[in-house]
Amino acid sequence: MTDVARRRERESATKELEQLRSFIQTVSRSANPLGKILDYLQEDIDSMQQELKMWQEEHQQNLVALHREESVTENVLDPLRAQLEELEQTVQDQLDSISTLKSSILRNDERIHRMLTAVNQTHNSEDMQLF
Repeated sequence: MTDVARRRERESATKELEQLRSFIQTVSRSANPLGKILDYLQEDIDSMQQELKMWQEEHQQNLVALHREESVTENVLDPLRAQLEELEQTVQDQLDSISTLKSSILRNDERIHRMLTAVNQTHNSEDMQLF
């Protein structure tokens, strides 16, 4: 029985060793591409960092250009704003003048109306005296 037990043990150990060998080969086959990926990973990281730096520099350049254009635009708009302010003041002055003239017209109209009423009353009282 000891020979049979030893043989079974040996077969079991051989089978186990074969499974272990197969597992190690599978892991090795899987690890090899993983190792290559890790080799390229640093290159990819460097490439991405360079690209990030490039985009940050472009962003900074665009910000400078934007501020420059805003400054130019403000310089162009300043005289126009001043002109607009003058025009708004002119319009307000004209509206004030129109209001003054309307007031004067209304006062004169009222005065004319009173004069006509007075003349009409005088004329009516003269007509009454004739009868």
